Amino acid sequence: KVTDSTSETIPKAPGTTLSSQPTTPMPTTTVRPSAEHGDGPVNVTARVGSEIFFDCKTPMSEGHIVAWSYVSPKSGILSSQTVNLFSFGTHRTSSFQAPNNYRLRINSVNHEDEGVYYCLIYSAITQVKKVFLKVTDSTSETIPK
Repeated sequence: KVTDSTSETIPKAPGTTLSSQPTTPMPTTTVRPSAEHGDGPVNVTARVGSEIFFDCKTPMSEGHIVAWSYVSPKSGILSSQTVNLFSFGTHRTSSFQAPNNYRLRINSVNHEDEGVYYCLIYSAITQVKKVFLKVTDSTSETIPK
C-alpha cells in the first residue's frame, strides 16, 4: 500500500512497485514511479538505517539529462543530488539500469533524508516525477508490503 500525506490508505497506482526485502540489518525499499500513473506524487515510508532506491524511467530517445533533486521540509531549499551518473556525495548516489532507468540510492536512511525528491528529465519535453520520503525510527512503524 501507499499512503498519502493525510495517512489515508490509497491503492498503489498501476505501474508502481513498492517492495521491502529483508537484508541485514534493515530492509531495502524500491520505488518505481512510472509514467503509467501520471506525474502525481508517490509517498514512501522508510526506516532509519534502511537503504532505499527511487527509480526514474526516461523516454527511450537520446539527448536527455536526468537530475535527482531534493527539497528539505525544514529549509525549503531545492538541492541537486545527482546529474545523470554524477553524484554530489556518497550518501545519495545515482546509477543507470538499461535500457532507460536512472536510479537514486539513499544509503543508510536518516531523518535528514525525509522530504520531497524530484526526478527531472530534461529533453525536448521536460518531465518531473515526484516522491515524498517519510523516515521513521526502526521500532516505530512497519514498512508496507
